[in-house]
Amino acid sequence: MRFRILSHAGLSVSCAGKELVCDPWLLGSAFWRSWWNLPEVSPELIATLRPDVIYLTHIHWDHFHGPSLRLFSRDTRIVIPFDRYDRSRRDLEQLGFHDIVELKHGERYEIAPGFSLRSFHIAPVILDSALVIEADGVVMLNAADAKFAGAPLAQIVREYPKIDFAFRSHSSANARSCYHIIGREDELLDDTEHYLRAFSLFMNRVRPRYAIPFASNYCHLHRDTWAYNRLVQSPSAVAAYFRRFAVEQGLESEIQMLVSGEGWDSERGFETLAVPPLADREAYLAAFAERMRPTLEASYAREERLTSDPRLVARWAQEIRDCLPRFLRRRLDREVLLVSRAGDRRWGYALNPGRGAVRPVEPERFGDFPVRIECPEIVLRQAALMNMFHHAEVSKRLHLFATEGAMPTLRLLVAVLTLKEAEVLPLRRLFTRRALAAAIPRWREALLYAQAAALGLRGVRVAEIEERLLEGRARRRPRTPPSAGAADGLAPGLPS
Repeated sequence: MRFRILSHAGLSVSCAGKELVCDPWLLGSAFWRSWWNLPEVSPELIATLRPDVIYLTHIHWDHFHGPSLRLFSRDTRIVIPFDRYDRSRRDLEQLGFHDIVELKHGERYEIAPGFSLRSFHIAPVILDSALVIEADGVVMLNAADAKFAGAPLAQIVREYPKIDFAFRSHSSANARSCYHIIGREDELLDDTEHYLRAFSLFMNRVRPRYAIPFASNYCHLHRDTWAYNRLVQSPSAVAAYFRRFAVEQGLESEIQMLVSGEGWDSERGFETLAVPPLADREAYLAAFAERMRPTLEASYAREERLTSDPRLVARWAQEIRDCLPRFLRRRLDREVLLVSRAGDRRWGYALNPGRGAVRPVEPERFGDFPVRIECPEIVLRQAALMNMFHHAEVSKRLHLFATEGAMPTLRLLVAVLTLKEAEVLPLRRLFTRRALAAAIPRWREALLYAQAAALGLRGVRVAEIEERLLEGRARRRPRTPPSAGAADGLAPGLPS
């Protein structure tokens, strides 16, 4: 049995003459040139892949990456989590894949004798999943981005009390750092150390033999997002924090940092590269950006040639209005400024989601609005056409502004756009036989969300809610080691 790290969240497991590949993002960038694998995936490693089965944890493009999937035969079996809506299946079929298996929560899929996987699902809106891989007696939990806690995590731990390797993300894949309070735009509305705490608390519940920082090995090379590299928590930052945490908690799990091309073999143990590619992370980033400069410059030029399409914005506004129940139409019967840009040009639209109405706004009037959403024209255009607004958030090329008093309106609108993308809206889509079949095995999530809602009503921040639920305590802040700051490898100079 052998596993190898392929990329950011890409994993290959070989056993019994078969190969499973998870979340293969192997080529180029994701999210409109914003995200890039760190380090790059070597062509030699890609050439070795012969997957019998590909598992995709969820639909985000750094996991469900079309250009990378096109590298493989369209006859390859693709396994995906069964959700209340079938967008992943539809998108795979558009790519030409036809051998698609959807697994319900907790369902097992046998790849070969002694080699199987089980899919566990979570997320109230856009589905995410983790998988437990059993290969020749070795048990691996690939949680990737899935934020398991409470009863759903307890189910996995109860059924798999001895886990050899646990993989989990450790950095931001959300838009919290892209929210801005008007008048306090430089204030960071995210706690970047939260991701270190959450990784450690998760491993304390799972107690694997080895904890692997995973699904966060990316960087930002686009000029719009380069500054966000300072917010990415590196595996070395995770390791420094985790080792302090493990001492305090009496946790025996060892942390093992692995990058693309490295892995573990049941006969030889860990297989690591002779020369670590990220020994000098900053130097690697600078060289990587220089290598990709022609590609990025070509993208900038293509984006700058775009012009705004008022008809597209009007159609999108009507789609938003049509999907809203009446009570939300009343709540969102107010204007929000939508600004798109291409090069030095900017276009403004006053969007009334509750009425599906749009009117143009001149740049000198942009400051009149208490809620504003800004993004490049290419992001707006594709997010609207493809119903992918949440992907635009993840890209970090979209920025959301509101006065402190108007922030609830902004968050409600973003929630509506996310629900629209997840095909929760119109609400009738929740009342289908398929939706019921997806929900019943996941009843434990109702307990988790009830606890989270109770904490939210008491004013507990979203990040702290996750930490409390991971620790299994709903009343007090988790006891974790204090940050030792940049000297121990944590990102320097970031507000908490």
